[in-house]
Amino acid sequence: MAKKSLQVSLERNVDVFTAHAILKGIYIHIHQVIYQPFLLSLNPSMTLLGLLEGFGGYQGLLGAFVRPFFGWLSDRVRRKPFIILGSLLTMLSISFFLVSGITTIYGFIIPAIILLGVSSLDMPIVDSLIAESVEPAKRGSAYSRVMLAWMVPGIFASFIGGFVADLFGFPVVFGVGIAIECMVIYILLRYLKETFRLHRVISFSKLALFLKRNLTPPRSLRNIYLLNMFDAIAYGLGPVLKFGIFRAHFNFSIVQLGIISLFGSVVMTGTQLFIGRMIGRYGCKTVLLISYIMWVVHLGGIAISKNFASVLFFEIFLGIAIASFITPHQTLMAHSTTSMERAEAMGRISLYRGVAGFVAPFLGGFLYEQYGYSAPLWASFIGGMVITFFIRFQIRVQNDKLI
Repeated sequence: MAKKSLQVSLERNVDVFTAHAILKGIYIHIHQVIYQPFLLSLNPSMTLLGLLEGFGGYQGLLGAFVRPFFGWLSDRVRRKPFIILGSLLTMLSISFFLVSGITTIYGFIIPAIILLGVSSLDMPIVDSLIAESVEPAKRGSAYSRVMLAWMVPGIFASFIGGFVADLFGFPVVFGVGIAIECMVIYILLRYLKETFRLHRVISFSKLALFLKRNLTPPRSLRNIYLLNMFDAIAYGLGPVLKFGIFRAHFNFSIVQLGIISLFGSVVMTGTQLFIGRMIGRYGCKTVLLISYIMWVVHLGGIAISKNFASVLFFEIFLGIAIASFITPHQTLMAHSTTSMERAEAMGRISLYRGVAGFVAPFLGGFLYEQYGYSAPLWASFIGGMVITFFIRFQIRVQNDKLI
């Protein structure tokens, strides 16, 4: 009875992460729309923008190195403090963006980008804590619920954020981001319950073994890591610069960029409602295949787009692609790892993604400046085709567990 009561108590963490995802989703969807136009307003170089994206940001090299380390650390200490630390660093990063926006001094962008990358240390730890808060059979629905909560704010936040940025300027939006992050930190401190009870000794010899495991990961996980490395390259070449490219090539307003993001979020949210059932019926691998087929269609479509309406139409396929990737990917990783290694294994994904893909945004910016709008998008399209065939023939799954 006590064990059942504890499990019910821990399941409330899903409620906490649902609220966490809603608040984070509000600002992240706004940030995705205004971030690159803001950087281009201070220095209109797509190549420099790509270099910064590759180094910092959510997908960059810095985050790639900190996530597996802090995942390893949380597997031996606790989960909750590192999740709170991630939010504190995010708030500090937004503060530097705010100062840069007020002063128009580009130098403040450097610490902002660095802190943004490091703040992502909590991502594998959040995924691990969600997995440990529910029974294995409920993990898919728990991930889907949290992901849905993150997607829903995109329906209104990106458009409103773009409108506010156009009307009042970027600093106002950054100020809103700081306020949101304060609310996130309060919720985590007040309501999040720790799931990890085992405390293991941290020593240099253990750290050496951790570094060795990063070079020789478990055989069953190697192909999913390769998939993420290929994805990081393909994503970095074009889509990671998408809003900057749209701004520079089409001169879309921030409001128009917000509408594009809003439309994609509506599709993502609608698709996410069915992902749990799709995984239950067809399995994680099939849903991943669907995701990449949709992503390839999206890339080819925006590569040939000539105006706002056609870009908006092809955002439908991106919404489906994102919704049908994250939940099956998280579920596969959760089912294929134990609580003793889960956060480290999930963090290792970021390491491989960062190492493989950190040069890709720089190359994407170079392709844009040398060969025009569609060059980086077609490069990503080819990468997407390669990944689709890789999933079909190299990702092996049994009962939604990697083998």
